[in-house]
Amino acid sequence: MISASMAYNLLSGNMKQSLDRVASQATVKRDAEYFKDNINNVKDVDDFIGNYRLYSYAMTAYGLDDMTYAKAFMKKVLESDLTDANSFANKLTDTRYKEFAAAFNFNTPAADAQSDAQEDDLIGLYTQSFQDSGKAASTESNYFKSAMKGVQNVNGLLGNPRLKNYVLTTFGIDPTYLSNTFLKNVLTSDVSDPTSFVNTQANAKYQEMASYFNFNADGSVTGSAQTPDQESGLIEKYTLNSLEKVVDYDDLPGEPADVYYVTSTAAQYNKAYYEKTIKTITSVDQLMGDARMVSYIKAAYSLGKHGYGQGISDELSDFGLRQVLTDANLASQLGLTGLHDAFNFNADGTVSGSARAQNADQTAATLQAASTNGKAYFIANINSAGPQTVDEFMADTKLVNFYRAAYNIPTSMTDSDFKSILVDADFAAAQGYTNVHDAFSFNPDGTVNGGTYQLMTAKSDALAAFETKLSYFSSSVSVSSLDALLADSNLANIVKVAYGMASEMSDADFKQALLDPAAGYPDAVAAFNFQSDGTLQASGGAQNDAGIATTSKQYMVRYDDEAKDFIDDITANYKTLINSSASSGNFSAINNINDFLRDNKSIDFNKRNDDLPDMYHVVLQAFGLTEAELPKSIVRKLLTSDAYDPKGYVASFKDDRITNFARAFNFGSDGKISSELQALPDAVMAKYATNFKSRATMGMNDGPLKDKAAKDATKAVDDFAKGMATVKSLDDFLKDDKLTSFVLKANGLDPKKYDEETLRKIFTSDPSDEKSYLNTKADSKFKEIVADFNFDTEGNLTRAKIGAIQNTGATERTQQNYLQQTLENQEGETNEGVRLALYFARKAPDITSLYGILGDKALFQVITTTFSLPSGISGMDVDKQVSLLQKFVNLDDLQDSKKVDKLMKRFTAMYDLQNNSGTSPALTILTNGGTTSTSLL
Repeated sequence: MISASMAYNLLSGNMKQSLDRVASQATVKRDAEYFKDNINNVKDVDDFIGNYRLYSYAMTAYGLDDMTYAKAFMKKVLESDLTDANSFANKLTDTRYKEFAAAFNFNTPAADAQSDAQEDDLIGLYTQSFQDSGKAASTESNYFKSAMKGVQNVNGLLGNPRLKNYVLTTFGIDPTYLSNTFLKNVLTSDVSDPTSFVNTQANAKYQEMASYFNFNADGSVTGSAQTPDQESGLIEKYTLNSLEKVVDYDDLPGEPADVYYVTSTAAQYNKAYYEKTIKTITSVDQLMGDARMVSYIKAAYSLGKHGYGQGISDELSDFGLRQVLTDANLASQLGLTGLHDAFNFNADGTVSGSARAQNADQTAATLQAASTNGKAYFIANINSAGPQTVDEFMADTKLVNFYRAAYNIPTSMTDSDFKSILVDADFAAAQGYTNVHDAFSFNPDGTVNGGTYQLMTAKSDALAAFETKLSYFSSSVSVSSLDALLADSNLANIVKVAYGMASEMSDADFKQALLDPAAGYPDAVAAFNFQSDGTLQASGGAQNDAGIATTSKQYMVRYDDEAKDFIDDITANYKTLINSSASSGNFSAINNINDFLRDNKSIDFNKRNDDLPDMYHVVLQAFGLTEAELPKSIVRKLLTSDAYDPKGYVASFKDDRITNFARAFNFGSDGKISSELQALPDAVMAKYATNFKSRATMGMNDGPLKDKAAKDATKAVDDFAKGMATVKSLDDFLKDDKLTSFVLKANGLDPKKYDEETLRKIFTSDPSDEKSYLNTKADSKFKEIVADFNFDTEGNLTRAKIGAIQNTGATERTQQNYLQQTLENQEGETNEGVRLALYFARKAPDITSLYGILGDKALFQVITTTFSLPSGISGMDVDKQVSLLQKFVNLDDLQDSKKVDKLMKRFTAMYDLQNNSGTSPALTILTNGGTTSTSLL
């Protein structure tokens, strides 16, 4: 029989060849192929243990073949959570069980639409988006102000996309289908000319936009494109209109108003507006009719959704605010005396010493006249077919006035244009009145369709709309001047209906009709209290200077509290919904993409979150996207695609915002929730953590130094976990020295020997290429490390390495272990000394404690044989055994493959001596002719 010394030298001299020889054996090859082909077809742990061929192969690979019979025990091992220090496998002293559990995915993280790290990142982005919007608005305004100085022609504005976009955003105009020709015609129009392009071919938005510029008809500029007032006014409007909406509704009846995140710049504009406007307020109704003023007061006195009451639905309503301002007793009961006393409103809502546009009787008279000449007239004819042509319709002044009031047609619109809206769908669309056109049954030639100019349902809608305008008039007629009345088409139209004025009466004639009885409308003049110049008598003021100063001071302190608190409600609601699970029996469980895309009204029974943005819109805003850019139909396809595939659907957009959107969620290709793709699986993270802690205290005696090292190691493990949670690519990993250093130390490698460039070569090598850098130049430990990470050879995260039961790297490691175990077992059949030497050489790099040697009979036998230690030492006190081993074993030497090889040559020589007659030639060489050394060297 060949000696152990010679056999070990032959095997260790070319270990790859030795393993290849074993791999080529027919039985070994068949078992390896079967394992590789079938391991990921296993359904669960019971299925795995029930397949003896797979199960026994794996048990042999991890040196547990003697425990194959203990299926119940091994099931508990496989189901252990290695991230839990108290789990079954972690409590076992034999580390083979942890290695075995880590090789399989029977305890993968639970499926979750978002991990905690993904959720925290998204919430952070969402919150930051509001701050970013304010900064962006300021940046764009500064650019606009600077660039406009050089604009000497309308083409200079329209030819600069950034300037053009700024202007369109200011007025809420969608640029998608808008031509520069049309805009040029708008901006070069004379706004004061009723027949100009902007007044005949464009709607109110364009008319307002044109009023902020001074371009001549040919596009040139006389002086400057804007006056200082126009410039500051436009910038203010942009700042206010470009704010992020916390809630984005269409302000339909019964729905809450939009809530904005107010920036510091916007707050200054609001303050200036309030202090200017409050001086014109002559009644509480007038104040309450200005939403911007009401919002300012509520913010100043913390009356919003969080400053008053206990919940989202408990804010002080507008009606409540009106009552507080006029009722001192109620204000006192609510603890709002300071608010009431800051204003000068009487119990009836008037301001002492002030005049009103109408008193109560005058308002009642106007409403009665409007009801008689509009509502009553309409009802009297509602069941008749009515006019049979558009010309007959336009000839009925009362009918036209009724509809103009119901549909809030601007007083500046001519009857000709109104007629065109009724018969020309394209014209109606261009003017923004498609809804009005569609409410009638006129054909393009002016005839009626179906015998009636309007269906009964549309007539009912028109009547309801008219009644709404009557209610509006009642609450808003206390305007501060005739100009203010005229500027509000809702009010002006009701006046025209009430007093039978011509529907297309000019602004000048309308003013004259309310000021001069000789103009033909004496009842209208008597119905209002305007002075000859269209103003009202001087007012004592809704607030004195001290009251204004107090309100503004409080506003500047509290202006953003409501929005910030509301954002907290939004993010809390998002967290509640995204974390809901079916296991809790929650109706709002997020199990698939469809659940994620449901709105707050349909996802649960909680009514308190119905007026909050749903999850879909929160995520859009977090990543700077809009519903137009990413509709739900696209989101479904995105979230079922591989967000890390460089050639996949997500990557095809070439938009980082969309890529990050897709990577923020964990949905499988079937649309169901899955687990997060991580650079390192949890089980591997746990293995690295254990190894790092062991190596950090390796060779240390108990005491303060070891305690500190253990504490530092624990912190390093926590930092590593946090750092790896942010790694989305090889670049992310390599640029963080703390992460790379941790991984290298956990695997017994010296970080000082590996710079970023070298590590990149290793991680981007092709493991299947025998000539790659990984397989020819790198330490053999890197094969396992590279296999552990879910990076492809391009450095991108990939799911390709993840298997249902076992990841690619774990399968390769299992098969490599099986070959090594088989080689050791086969060699042990003829010479136990060779098996022991091969086993020790394989385990040595992972030995970080002398107690580990004592706890492994094979390792202990190798050491006692090598140094001729008496077998009786196993009966000594454990600590004394460790003290004895310290004289012979240097743990650091076990990390050096050359020193380990030298030790094993000594062991096999001593083994031969103890088990054979005569002196081994190898022993003579190693012991310098018979003298035994007390060092591995």
